[in-house]
Amino acid sequence: MRILINNEEVVCKNNIQIKEKMLSTSSTILKNCYPLSWETTKNYSQWWFPVDFAKCLIYDGDDLIFSGIAKNTGNVSLNPREFHGIDLQVLDFKDFLSTGETLNYVITNKTITEAITQVVDSISDYGFVVGNIQILNPSDTINAYSTLNKTAYDVFQYIAEITQSRWFTRMIDENTIAIDFYDPSLMTKGLEIYSTQSFFETYDIQNMSFNYSTKDYRNKQIMTSDEIIANITQTETIIADGYSKTFVCQNKIGTITNITLNGTNQKVITKEEEKLGAYGNFIYQQGETFFESSGTISTGGVIVITYYPIVKGREIIIDANERIRIGTQIGRKGTISRYENRQDASSSTELLKIGQSYLKYKGTAEITLKIVSIQNLWNIGQIVHYNAPLDNLTKDYMVKSKTIDWLINNDLLFYTYELTSNYNCEDAVNYFDNQRAKTQGNIGVGQTITRDIDIENTALIEFYDTSIIES
Repeated sequence: MRILINNEEVVCKNNIQIKEKMLSTSSTILKNCYPLSWETTKNYSQWWFPVDFAKCLIYDGDDLIFSGIAKNTGNVSLNPREFHGIDLQVLDFKDFLSTGETLNYVITNKTITEAITQVVDSISDYGFVVGNIQILNPSDTINAYSTLNKTAYDVFQYIAEITQSRWFTRMIDENTIAIDFYDPSLMTKGLEIYSTQSFFETYDIQNMSFNYSTKDYRNKQIMTSDEIIANITQTETIIADGYSKTFVCQNKIGTITNITLNGTNQKVITKEEEKLGAYGNFIYQQGETFFESSGTISTGGVIVITYYPIVKGREIIIDANERIRIGTQIGRKGTISRYENRQDASSSTELLKIGQSYLKYKGTAEITLKIVSIQNLWNIGQIVHYNAPLDNLTKDYMVKSKTIDWLINNDLLFYTYELTSNYNCEDAVNYFDNQRAKTQGNIGVGQTITRDIDIENTALIEFYDTSIIES
């Protein structure tokens, strides 16, 4: 193992643990580290201090296993008589997905693949590139989604939810990280698991265990939104007065499908298209209650507009089989429900897909396998089949996290893998589901959000530094 800080090789006297996890920034703590050159002079009271955001590379032989930046230092002695090694917290470059520049544009009429590419292109200066996009609906269209004040991480989360897919990063080299999107059925396959003596011996399995959890389980999901584009068109007739070029509709406009003037079809464009140089007889801005004509219309002119209005949305998704299963087992009603209000879904179709995504990944108990080996067996995001001694455990699992422990004195590596049965990427009792990604972007100090745990009870979460207050 070799460690480089700003291209200078350093020595670390304590064991090192590198944590990799989906939807989390990989990190490690380097304790009591100092330049390798000190070993030549044996003068350990020299002074050394790497600057913030120094590049850190960790190699296993010639293989690069970690690339990131030094974010924090600690325990640096200023006593001239003492050892001057330092502690460093190092985060991988995925950190820039949430701490890098926020976005500020509207994704308009883009396919899922085009939307992913647009977001990645806007953060390419951080070293991100489009990776593998293996999803079931890459040609579905995002009509309009505002990225204002959202990070790339937030937008990727949104895209994953409306496509019911999983996303993660993949290091290509020290300067490049790929953004991958996969449907679980299309993820790459990894080495199958067996609970046999020969398997444990062949692959140096030190330990293996499982647990299951229903902490964030639900079989009914209620989704609401204050404003979404309806899935039924509305037609209105307006009579021109001869001087006004602005015409008011009964509802906010989502998408205009057609406008006729005295029975003749007219060309309709958006404000964004107008700014790009396009010409239309009528112009509109999504979310407004009015549209405009490019010229004056004679008195008595008959304008007929057909559009999808913006309305309040509500979608209910139920897994009837799960509800019956639980009800039969406990001899009472088997509905386990969650309720959520979303402000980032632009249509009822998207609202429905997000709700379906919840049931897809949280509609079963999460079985977690923990495997420890001294071999590097799997990568984050791989699908691994377990041929288990118990029927309930025999299924496919997704590699959710990977922890590398380097025992310095023995120069030995241990790999600890966490695999999940329902492909849930999130942690613990995640009732709040990264709520900041679903309203107006980043949550500031002292701001609050609301999230209904069920239809009647509301949890109020206040963010202040790292504390959470629930009432």
